[in-house]
Amino acid sequence: MNYLLTTALAWVFCAYSWSAFCQNESAPYQLTDVSSYLPEIKAVYGEVWVSENPDAVNVLEDCFINRMRYLIEPLTENDKYPLLSSFPVMNKFNPAISAIDYSQFNPSTFVPITYNLPFFSDQTQVVRVDGTNYIIVIDPVKY
Repeated sequence: MNYLLTTALAWVFCAYSWSAFCQNESAPYQLTDVSSYLPEIKAVYGEVWVSENPDAVNVLEDCFINRMRYLIEPLTENDKYPLLSSFPVMNKFNPAISAIDYSQFNPSTFVPITYNLPFFSDQTQVVRVDGTNYIIVIDPVKY
């Protein structure tokens, strides 16, 4: 009986570990803390807007933490995803904001708020980082 219980627990542990490993493979990069992006949000929208719109900042936080992820998907000849360069850079308030060097894309340093991406769509949005194997997936808003 003890052997059976130990074996069953070992299988459950292995299944759980494998599931956790697979989740890390499918979503290798995910933002975890928007507070590090607060300076960028202020740079894009201005400090007054941020202080007057705490709910909007919270919605962006939810998007960055829970609905946005970066995946690696090989670039194909007939790629169907829109390119990151096709989205405008949000530099109306701050002209110093510019597009990134796409060939040097790094999910851990990328600041998505600098682009006018479809953060609030009711459908999953996928954007290809120009010339790379990276795609940005933004899950839909759930009302």
